[in-house]
Amino acid sequence: MIDSLFVSQSSPTGPTWTLTTRMGDILQELERKYGPRDLTYTPLGVEFHGDIPHIWYPGNCKHVAIRLSMAALPNPSRALYQLAHECVHLLSPSGGSAAPVLEEGLATIFSEDYALRICKQHFTPELPAYASAAADLRELLEIEPFAVERLRNVEPAFYKMGLETFVQAGLGEVPANLRDRLLMPFSDFRTKLG
Repeated sequence: MIDSLFVSQSSPTGPTWTLTTRMGDILQELERKYGPRDLTYTPLGVEFHGDIPHIWYPGNCKHVAIRLSMAALPNPSRALYQLAHECVHLLSPSGGSAAPVLEEGLATIFSEDYALRICKQHFTPELPAYASAAADLRELLEIEPFAVERLRNVEPAFYKMGLETFVQAGLGEVPANLRDRLLMPFSDFRTKLG
């Protein structure tokens, strides 16, 4: 089963999917839906490390790598769920700045939807803060289904978004408490939730 993550096999319909080709597919889907990624960063690929999936910046030279948890190594569906989440962060890598709640909410929603569609499995976040971030983003999307696209048209980098981004994107009707939570650094949000 682990080989299916790394080894492309020939089949009558063409090569099979690997983490590398899935990453490319995910990035294309994300860019179609939410706008272009920041091309000043070079995605290096995917590796497995530790307990918590994340992106990191090896060499401090605008390279970005995705790290999936070791628990996902023997579980291709979990690996794809984690990969979809982390790929959202490749749209606008921050170089190490804290991602806002909006970005983590989008990553959570996108990864849940992707895993359900591709793997036919329903995954949910293990930490309540991710579920809460997703709920806040869903609330925003109920107000304006294209809010993420509108915001990224004004400011492509999630971590640079602010009140003015919402105003310029025509999202001034978003309740202030929701907007403020979405713009909060996710690390602060997690601490606040306990």
